[in-house]
Amino acid sequence: MVREIVDERQLGSIMFKPNTKSSAEQHALAVKNIAEELFPFPTPEFPHFRTFVNEPESQQKIVTNYGNELDPDIVVLQWPEKLPVMVAEVVTEDMLNEEVARRVWAIEARLDGVQFFLYVPSGTAAEAKKLLKKMKIKNVKLRTWRNNAGLRTIDVAALR
Repeated sequence: MVREIVDERQLGSIMFKPNTKSSAEQHALAVKNIAEELFPFPTPEFPHFRTFVNEPESQQKIVTNYGNELDPDIVVLQWPEKLPVMVAEVVTEDMLNEEVARRVWAIEARLDGVQFFLYVPSGTAAEAKKLLKKMKIKNVKLRTWRNNAGLRTIDVAALR
């Protein structure tokens, strides 16, 4: 059996190329959408919170007690004190590895008094859970995400 790889799609007389968004573009879009939909601070309920998005450029770093600078994808600060309240990392499939888990997730999950959210692509939750367990990373609010094709929305599911 011969299989042909299709690199164009025809609709009427117009030829369309499949969507070939890079991992970086998918990441940037997911970070933006998650921040807008799930961290829309300030709100009437939380007027003292402010959300900062560090994608594609860093807006708000966090400095640890040891002087290390962290650059989470999403940072929520209590304002005007500028105290971190929540941080979120949005990962793509190529970011699900031990190096990222050790260098980024493990540190952000240990920030005192800060909720750490980890958003992984839909379908990779089991792999993410194994990685978190193997690296002994706790206090993580694990969520899955997927962009809705053709829409500027994102589906997020909480995991237990």
